Amino acid sequence: MMAEDLFRLYQDMSQRKIWLAFKGAISQDVLVELGTLLKNKSVFDRKVKKVFAIFIEMTQNILHYSAETETVPFGGNGTAQPVGVGVVVVSESAGDYSVSAGNVVTPEQMVYLREQCERIHSSDAVQLKQYYDERLKADQSLAGSKGAGLGLIDIARKADFP
Repeated sequence: MMAEDLFRLYQDMSQRKIWLAFKGAISQDVLVELGTLLKNKSVFDRKVKKVFAIFIEMTQNILHYSAETETVPFGGNGTAQPVGVGVVVVSESAGDYSVSAGNVVTPEQMVYLREQCERIHSSDAVQLKQYYDERLKADQSLAGSKGAGLGLIDIARKADFP
C-alpha cells in the first residue's frame, strides 16, 4: 500500500470514528488482544461494555465458523491450528457504537444464517428471550456448531438497535 493510500485510509477511519478495524486470521490470541484494546475503553462506560460483549461474540463466530481459514501457530510449542478469517470494525457515531463483522460462509451456512437473522429480526424483546430460553433448554448443539446456537440471539438481545 502506498503512503498516500494509507494516509487516505487513516483520514477516512478518523472521520468515521473507527476505533478498531481488523482483517485477517482471528485466532484466540488475536481475539484476546483486540478484546483487551476494546475493553480498556469500557472501564466506566456501560454502553461500551455491551459493545465489548457483542464484539467478542462476533469475532468468536469468525474464529469458529468462517469458511475461509488460515493455519496459525498455537501455544508456542510448534503446533498449528486452522482459524477463521474475517473482518471486524468497531466505530462510534453520535454517541452510539457499531460493531460490524463479516466472513466467508458456505451456501449451507448462508441458508441457516438467513433463517436465523430473519427470525431474530422479526422478534421483539420478549420473543427473543423465549427463543433464547428455548435454545438453552434444548441442550443440544446444532450440527457443526461449537455451542447451542445462542450467539446471534444474544447479540440481538444486547443491541440497542436492530
